[in-house]
Amino acid sequence: MKRGTIPINKNFEIEYRYYDKNTNYKYFNRKFEIYLLEKKTLRKNYVLHMDNCETTSGKWSPHIHKAENVNKKLYFGVSTLNWGDIKNNFLDCIVDELGEKNRTHAKKAVTKLMSPKI
Repeated sequence: MKRGTIPINKNFEIEYRYYDKNTNYKYFNRKFEIYLLEKKTLRKNYVLHMDNCETTSGKWSPHIHKAENVNKKLYFGVSTLNWGDIKNNFLDCIVDELGEKNRTHAKKAVTKLMSPKI
């Protein structure tokens, strides 16, 4: 498993986890999770995350879980499985949470994410 953190600014960071290859994940060849975390003094607060936990046919696109209602899946609306489109939509979700003034910092962080297909 590959994991790491990418700082956005002094208050937020992205944590990613790419698991080992698994044939159940048809398109990306592995399970991945990407978290947006708020850094606090003594701990980190979970804000939202994107993953591809569904392995059933037709549900291979990643989706987002938000902290307020973790059970509710919020689909991107991405009709393709293009990694660039998925990153752009994830960036939009991050900017919705952090505010438009943090777009440039969030964009720098999201562009450092590598594709789970590699």
